[in-house]
Amino acid sequence: MKTLKTDVIIIGCGPGGAQTARNLSQRGFSVTLLDYRLNVGDKLCTGIVGTEMLNHYPEVSNYVLSKSRSANIHCDDDYFLKIEKNKTQALIIDRQKFIKNISMEARDSGVILKLQRLVSNFEISEDGVKVYAKYNGKIEQYNSDVLVIASGYGSKLAKHAGFDLSEHYIYGYQTKITNVNVDKVNVFSGGSLPKGHFGWVVPTFSNKGYCGILGKEKLQNNGLEFLSDMKRKFDFEIENKTKVWGIPISPVDRKSRSRALLVGDVAGQVKPTTGGGIYFAMRSADIASEIINDSLLTRDFSEEHYKSYSKKWDKIFKNELRVGFFARQFYESLNNDDIKGILNHIEESDLISKDINFDWHSKIVMMAFKTKIKSYLKGKMLKRFKSLTFN
Repeated sequence: MKTLKTDVIIIGCGPGGAQTARNLSQRGFSVTLLDYRLNVGDKLCTGIVGTEMLNHYPEVSNYVLSKSRSANIHCDDDYFLKIEKNKTQALIIDRQKFIKNISMEARDSGVILKLQRLVSNFEISEDGVKVYAKYNGKIEQYNSDVLVIASGYGSKLAKHAGFDLSEHYIYGYQTKITNVNVDKVNVFSGGSLPKGHFGWVVPTFSNKGYCGILGKEKLQNNGLEFLSDMKRKFDFEIENKTKVWGIPISPVDRKSRSRALLVGDVAGQVKPTTGGGIYFAMRSADIASEIINDSLLTRDFSEEHYKSYSKKWDKIFKNELRVGFFARQFYESLNNDDIKGILNHIEESDLISKDINFDWHSKIVMMAFKTKIKSYLKGKMLKRFKSLTFN
């Protein structure tokens, strides 16, 4: 069996894996990037990111399908809140092309990109890492000093390496639609949606868009009733079957061990409120890359060294995701009348006039609970709120 040896092996070519590969290869390290798919970046995703993405990854501007500075928030058929801003609040990007661009840049800087490789096993020892992947019915072996697992939510590879998976998750349902005659994001609760779920119709470009649902329950018929309701309301055409995917909404505590780290969805590095993970995965990849860089230069592959990954990550993200997880649980506790009441409070207050960072939600959550919205906190939710800290 032929063996390939590089400094680092990365399993998974999503935003976290591709960004880690690009970072390390541009610093002069040899990297093997493995993915089971033929088309990198091919994942069900609405592709909504905040404008802060442009500050860290300006190349994303080349993949913007549409910009959003306004939204309509609906509850049942009898109430909706209109939000209008003077400047862009979010970008809807072509996720697949964006991730493909990162992976191609990584390849051009020396990364060995191996697609259609299904990792079947790996070994982590004091001497290094051995990864075994299936390709065309044969087993290939790859060796390295460091392993990055960026293989997505629910990956068994993380368990095999001794890591826990995210304890909490939700389901996303999404359908591509055409003949979309809306010019802003529309968000829905109530109606045919179960409690704790919300839906959306998001325009992208050329009268195309997405219709989807996010929530903690597996829905019968993949939310067909909501899709039918939206089709009647907006008179769009359905382009493909609804696809379903799982999304972790709580980060794992242990993200590293000797010679190995978790990056992206597999580590629960996702916004609990919206299920978005592109920006957080890439920022997490940047932190992981720094730790791996130092590890390779000093030849220190100990678990103690890799703990600094969690420490740095927690300092930036832990409280943000903790508050976001609370906000999601709070939303799941509300009935339709509660939601209408809260939307009414938002409309009457000055919350709409505040700047809303689409990627960092803790600040606006704190502002919201300084208004009458706090009166909707009851029982366990009130106790949880009192235990939170806000940055």
